[in-house]
Amino acid sequence: MASLGSAARVGTALRARTRALRTRRVLELDYRDFRRRYGELLDSVPVATTGCALLASLSYSPFQLKLEGMLAKSFQLHGLEPVAAVPSDARLPMRYLELFGVRRFVRLEDYLTPELEDEARGEGESLLESVREPDDLRFLTFRGVDVGRQALSTVSRYLHEGGVDLADAEARELLGRLLPSAVRSTLAFERLLDDVQPELVLFNERNYADQGPLSDLALGRGLNVVQFVGGFEDDTLVLKRFTAETKAIHPRSLAEESWARVRALPWGEQQERELEEDFAKRYDGSTYHARLNQSWTRARTRGEVVAELGLDPARKTAVVFSHVLWDANMFYGRDLFADQEEWFVETVRAAAANDAVNWVVKLHPANVWKRKRDGVTDELDELVAIRKHVGSLPEHVRVLEPTSDVSTWSLFDATDWGVTIRGSVGFELPCLGVPVLTAGTGFYSGRGFTVDSDTADEYLRRLARIQDVPPPDEHAVELARRHAHALFRLRQTRFHSFETAYMPLDRIDHPFEATIVVSARTPEELAADLDRVGRWAVRSRELDYLEL
Repeated sequence: MASLGSAARVGTALRARTRALRTRRVLELDYRDFRRRYGELLDSVPVATTGCALLASLSYSPFQLKLEGMLAKSFQLHGLEPVAAVPSDARLPMRYLELFGVRRFVRLEDYLTPELEDEARGEGESLLESVREPDDLRFLTFRGVDVGRQALSTVSRYLHEGGVDLADAEARELLGRLLPSAVRSTLAFERLLDDVQPELVLFNERNYADQGPLSDLALGRGLNVVQFVGGFEDDTLVLKRFTAETKAIHPRSLAEESWARVRALPWGEQQERELEEDFAKRYDGSTYHARLNQSWTRARTRGEVVAELGLDPARKTAVVFSHVLWDANMFYGRDLFADQEEWFVETVRAAAANDAVNWVVKLHPANVWKRKRDGVTDELDELVAIRKHVGSLPEHVRVLEPTSDVSTWSLFDATDWGVTIRGSVGFELPCLGVPVLTAGTGFYSGRGFTVDSDTADEYLRRLARIQDVPPPDEHAVELARRHAHALFRLRQTRFHSFETAYMPLDRIDHPFEATIVVSARTPEELAADLDRVGRWAVRSRELDYLEL
């Protein structure tokens, strides 16, 4: 048996090495092809620089590196030299960024000393001793950095568990590595910032344990912190500037001053038509992201949805739109519950107790591709949570699994109340005159078109009498439609000098899921396209980049 076990381990190691070599070859070919096509165009540095912008890259993703490279060029246009923080073994990422004229690189390890390592180990062990429950981590800080929250969310994502049980040996062991590592990163990033002295710090992800300490330190120093994320549509980016006061706001949200501008803009038939077009694109399968989450679904009428799900046609229907319980769930505002799993369990319990309406618990379709990408084959966390904490569901509660072929847009038509923490349905359904009850702040709550609660008890009392919650009035519906239009039209930017090319859906776990195709023919043409974003990032202090 020992020899068989040893042979199995050798076989596993060989397969892993084969995959790694195959991935390295694919990425090397992609790099060479990209350099051949665009190297000469991208390498030119437009003007002399007088300061620097720190790219918090720390990534091996070619797609992210290419987007960072384009944004680095926009900073160069406005006098900032891009300096990239990269992983310690990041030779290929460095080569990608060099194609965009990035010449200076820093690594966290460059700022570590034996003395600092000893300090980090001691401080990390001391912090760990104070942690008994996940709640202990939510407010655990070190030198102004939310190391506890960042470590907890990273554990949640790594284990693919919405609720982290610190009594579990694997979770405790992982936390025992991540928390001291966050302390270590904090100490090293302090030295890195002292050395680089950036005027601007750019992030794609700024909350998990790898990047979180750098973001919090930069915000604490009052630096110009900018994040870019993908937009709602294909081939778009959303850019947001953060401050220490606004760091918990969702990156796709509208800042207070932006919301004031949006409310003052004209609203008429043109805007209504544009919004209808945007809603159609979100759910008709014409975009990559719609296909990612909806490609296996088909449209139904309200009657067909009611019949197929076995709902009582004499009752109205409340739909719980669940989030992916372990994904980026602890940073955007204030949650009414300890974590998304607790919210999910308590919400399903409340649904089970209220039989005045039909209830549909819709599990997020992104579970399908995210689990495939991460190689997760275990039973869905949500189904485990229901079985463990709620038990058998009554007839008036139905679970709609991620693989269901009922389209989200069809479900909207059958929804009389929506329930979420801060999912996109919270600003979409009110546009259709459907009330939404929220269980967290940080995206669109407080804008006048959602039913927000201040406490978990208040939220649960509302669920117990959800049949009494009225639809939004005409003014609230207009606010919701203005808000959605602004997110779809004004918060997204689409470049004209390059576009995104996506991999087929069946290759979502490919070494690169997307790339960029450059259409600009000259450095001047490229610069003209990148100038507006660089100007906003470097020269303004507006929190949102808006296409006005």
